[in-house]
Amino acid sequence: MRAWRFIVVLIGLSLLTGCSGVVKTPGERNNTLLRVMDMDARQLADDWDSFWLIDRQYRLTRWHTR
Repeated sequence: MRAWRFIVVLIGLSLLTGCSGVVKTPGERNNTLLRVMDMDARQLADDWDSFWLIDRQYRLTRWHTR
């Protein structure tokens, strides 16, 4: 019974620690995360403008419309 607990704890710890992976290195994973965060921040600004209807004005008429 004690051996089973030890094995379960070892398996649990091995799953929590993770590894660098076969496909991407830790540096590549960090770079991917930074690119995703940058794109999300840019999209957030567009979403905020869309929410408050602060888009660019249409240029189809010569009069100012808002």
